Amino acid sequence: MLVKTSNTSENVSSTSFELYMLTLASSQVEKEAESLAVDYQTIGAGGFIWQKDNYFYVVSSVYANKNDAILVQNSVKANQGLDSEIITVSFDSITIIGSFSSEEKKVLYKALNSCYDYYLSIYDIAISLDTSVYNEISARLAVNSAHNNLSYIIDNFNTLFENTNELSDLKNMLQSIFDVSKLLCGGTLLSNNQTYSSLLKYRYTEALNILFEFIQN
Repeated sequence: MLVKTSNTSENVSSTSFELYMLTLASSQVEKEAESLAVDYQTIGAGGFIWQKDNYFYVVSSVYANKNDAILVQNSVKANQGLDSEIITVSFDSITIIGSFSSEEKKVLYKALNSCYDYYLSIYDIAISLDTSVYNEISARLAVNSAHNNLSYIIDNFNTLFENTNELSDLKNMLQSIFDVSKLLCGGTLLSNNQTYSSLLKYRYTEALNILFEFIQN
């Protein structure tokens, strides 16, 4: 994805990456997938609905390392008797071309990569909760810290690029991710019996979906 702010040849790019989504069900009918997701949220699966190739997938969790996804897939089958599928989602690099100071480049680079970094932070918290390294209270405190880091990056971006109309779409995308993070800090569950671990996974997948749609559109 390419966004131009001027005719100069300078550029700032985000890192491209692939993620591996462990999915517990899929349907060509979104409502059906949503209904299934509620049940899976009670056992700690995220339950975010990810659309790919005319199918709606119920995402349990997302991994940066495919081997981790495979290990969890095998564990889910052995311990809970659940069949699952791993889908690969590619996130292309975003390149901003313009004329920037060194400080602007740093701030812009951090902003472009903020969603992926936020995902990694919340993923680590979810893993720590699932393995009892964290309890729910310490997990919530870690979520607040991740939110503050995200907020700092976005505030810096908004300060330096407040009047740059060419970056308005990026600004809106960052605001949407911030809003998701704020919802996670609030801790409101999406279904009555959803676990906190499920909520963590739901929100980081939701944030990734915002980034993915921004890149695609």
